[in-house]
Amino acid sequence: MDREYGEPLAIGDRPVQAPRARPPTARPLSEWTSRPRILVTNDDGIESRGLLSLAQALQPLGEVYVVAPETNQSAVGRQKTFMRPLRVRERTLADGSTGWSVDGSPTDAVSLAFLGYFEVGFDLVASGINYGANLGDDVTYSGTVSAAMEAVINDCPAFAISQEYYEHPDFTLAGRVAHLAAVNILEHGLAPGELININVPAIAADECEGIEVTRMGKRIYQDELIERLDPRGIPYYWIGGPPPSGVAEEGTDFAAVVNGRIAITPIQLDLTARRLLTRLRSWPWALPARPTPPAAVVETPTEAAVDEAVTAQAEPTAERR
Repeated sequence: MDREYGEPLAIGDRPVQAPRARPPTARPLSEWTSRPRILVTNDDGIESRGLLSLAQALQPLGEVYVVAPETNQSAVGRQKTFMRPLRVRERTLADGSTGWSVDGSPTDAVSLAFLGYFEVGFDLVASGINYGANLGDDVTYSGTVSAAMEAVINDCPAFAISQEYYEHPDFTLAGRVAHLAAVNILEHGLAPGELININVPAIAADECEGIEVTRMGKRIYQDELIERLDPRGIPYYWIGGPPPSGVAEEGTDFAAVVNGRIAITPIQLDLTARRLLTRLRSWPWALPARPTPPAAVVETPTEAAVDEAVTAQAEPTAERR
C-alpha cells in the first residue's frame, strides 16, 4: 500500500509491451511493403465530426486506428494523467466504424497507443480536425497540438490540423489538406522532434486562395474574468471574453488564414531560445566563494521616540513609590 496516497501498489502487474513506433520508412507510398498504420486523435472528444472527417480522409492511405478523449478536452495542453487509472471504451462511430474513447486528455490517448494498448506500432499520428484555429501562441494551450507532440516524443511523425470555427462547419477542405499532408509526411518524412501544425480557413474549397508554408504568428487574447453567483450565493468564475485576434504580419500562420489561405507551420519540441542562449553565456555566472550576509539595518530613532525613552527613565517605578 502506498502510504502517501492510500493506493495499492501495482506489485505483480505486468506492463503492456509493444513497439512505440515503427522504424521511419519515408518513401513513395507505392514502394511501401505494407499499408501504413495511422493513429487518429483529437481534443474535441470521440463524438466530434471533425475527428470522423479526419479518419475518413486518411482511410484510403492505410490502416486507421481512432482513439480520442471521452469528452471535450480543449485547451488542456500537455496534461497527462498519473494519479488515477484510465478507462478505455470501445465505441461505434457515426459511420459504423470502431473507435476507442479514453477518460483522460489527448496526451493520455496517444500515450496509451504508444505504450501498447493496440499491440502494434504506428507510422503516423494525425490530430484533429479541431473546431477552431490553433494559430501562433495557441499551440502552447492546444490539446490538438499536444496530442501530436506526444507522438513526436515517441519518435513517430505527426501533424495537427485545425479549422476556423463557424456554426455548421464543412470539413471537406480540411479533409483534403489532411490527406495531402499525410502523403507528404509518409513519403518525405520528418526529422526527430519536428511536427506540422495546419490551420484551415472557414471557407468553401473553391474559395481557398491556396496553401502557404508559414511561421508562427502572434495571437492577441482578449480574455475576461466573469464572476457569477451560484444558487447559494457563493461566487464562481468563468474565463471568457471575445475570441482572440492576432497580428496579420506577412509570412505568419495568422496572416495566411485571415487571407483565405491554408497555413502549414513547422514546429519543434526544442524550445531553446537560441539568441538568449548566447546572451546568457556572456553574463557573470561564477558563484562567490562564500555568500555575503546582508548588512544589518539600523533604524534611526525618531525625535518623539527619544523623548518617550527619556521620560520613561525619569519617572519612578511603582516599587520606588
